Amino acid sequence: MTFYEELLQSCLRPSGSVFGKKEDGYGARIGEAKLLSNLMRARRPFCFLRMGDMELAYLLAEQEQGLDRIEFADGPRSGTQGYTNPGLSAKHARRLRRAYERADYVDFHEGNWPNEHLVSRLILERPPGSRRNPTKEASLVFLTWTEKEFKEYCKYRRIGFAGAEARLLELLSQTPEFKLGAADYWPEEAEIFYHQVRADGRDLDANLDLVKEDLRQFVEAHAVDTLFLSLGGGAKILGYELSRELGICCFDFGAMLRALTYSGCDGNRLARSPHSPFLFRIPFGVYMGALEKAFPNLTPAEVLAKAHGQLLLELLKKEIGWTSVSWEFDFSRENMSAFREGFQEYRRRYRKLFRASSATRMERAGFLHFCGTHRLTWEGRLFLMAFRTKALIRRCVPRFLFRRSALDNGTGLASDGAA
Repeated sequence: MTFYEELLQSCLRPSGSVFGKKEDGYGARIGEAKLLSNLMRARRPFCFLRMGDMELAYLLAEQEQGLDRIEFADGPRSGTQGYTNPGLSAKHARRLRRAYERADYVDFHEGNWPNEHLVSRLILERPPGSRRNPTKEASLVFLTWTEKEFKEYCKYRRIGFAGAEARLLELLSQTPEFKLGAADYWPEEAEIFYHQVRADGRDLDANLDLVKEDLRQFVEAHAVDTLFLSLGGGAKILGYELSRELGICCFDFGAMLRALTYSGCDGNRLARSPHSPFLFRIPFGVYMGALEKAFPNLTPAEVLAKAHGQLLLELLKKEIGWTSVSWEFDFSRENMSAFREGFQEYRRRYRKLFRASSATRMERAGFLHFCGTHRLTWEGRLFLMAFRTKALIRRCVPRFLFRRSALDNGTGLASDGAA
């Protein structure tokens, strides 16, 4: 059991959604989002950080000498299973702690179920006068800030997006579908620049300082005023350090880069994202066309994993300006319609990959099993029936053979005795 899993077991189980309901504390978050915008306009340097549950677990592990039990690898390939970690090994612990202790504003995310129970265990030496979310209700402010404040704040500014989905955002933002869906959120009057981080965000632990130097050059080359950085635990370290070194505003944007691209998987991973904020949909075909251009070196199995994650995103519970975890499915008419439309495009586009290799067959099997379990497609149902039949045969045949062997042995022994 990992350190993170032990922490989760120590928490009282949530009574509802992991992130609660959007309406709970919505007014408090709107007020805090306006305050955050005012601080971002008035102060340079300025750094806004969020305490994700993974970063909280990492800091608690450091505090309790358990960093050897923290995962930081890029993770498995699975378009149906969620996976995440902060991407940092123990060698970055001091820098991460310093970033949280010195950042201008930290949202401790008590609205996220594990944080509600675990934040009180964390010891941080924050200076007097530093800002934080005043209450649990005012936490998760980045969701409300992006929904209500992002567009107006960015107006006439030189802003930069940096992360594993930056190139994808650049491509999608040029499409009519994006412009229609993002009209209420996208800052058309800003000067916008994009930076795809080194190695698409993979191997972050080893590349952290190289990524930092790349970001420095990007900010200086484009005279970026505000950097929206999505890079797991690395965004906390680099956001704080670059804000001070370059005199800019750094915003720990996290999953909101995925919200703007409507991505079911993190750009640097081949598994589903652990939670997915929602603002607007992008059609499956449009998304996958941009993804293939943004990540031209994906293998066939990796393309299928991304496609499966994208189809499952269509089925997640959706509320504008809020987020849902990877298992909160909602098989509503609207979601099912989007899934079926995407599924038809998926079959047309990727049918040739289904049996291209053992890796694609394995990835496809996971998707078919999901579809069969939730009765989404006929081929999924047939796959699940065959899967269960084979499993039954595997269980029954050894028993039958064992009984047959026992009977044969018993008969043989009886004959020997009679002789």
